Amino acid sequence: MTRVFTSSPPGVRAGESYEQASRAGDFIFLSGQVAKDENGHWVGGDAANQARQIWRNIDRVLAHMGATKDDIAKVTTILTNAADREAVTAVRLDYLGDHRPPHTGLYVPVLGRPQITMEVEVIAYAPQAKAPSP
Repeated sequence: MTRVFTSSPPGVRAGESYEQASRAGDFIFLSGQVAKDENGHWVGGDAANQARQIWRNIDRVLAHMGATKDDIAKVTTILTNAADREAVTAVRLDYLGDHRPPHTGLYVPVLGRPQITMEVEVIAYAPQAKAPSP
């Protein structure tokens, strides 16, 4: 049986009731990332600026779990404003470079808190040999 390892890296705060990622075998599941900086402050500005912060957070969580952006197998982006799609997509494509994992985009009226206008979650596949020790 595969043990599930959960963790949150320095610089990306855990939620009150969850960790930022879990590893189950070779798969890594990230919690939905929002535009909070390493000090827990909300990042303002336009959608592209917020998306860049989200991908920085994803980078930190992946690295902590022994993975990189090239290990991303699936991306889901959730937006409260469909008008942000183009800017957020441009940031995602820039971040991923030539890597083009499957992507699902969702529009919802609200997310967990009023200041959250977007959330991105990823699933990665990375061999356990790259994983940190629990």
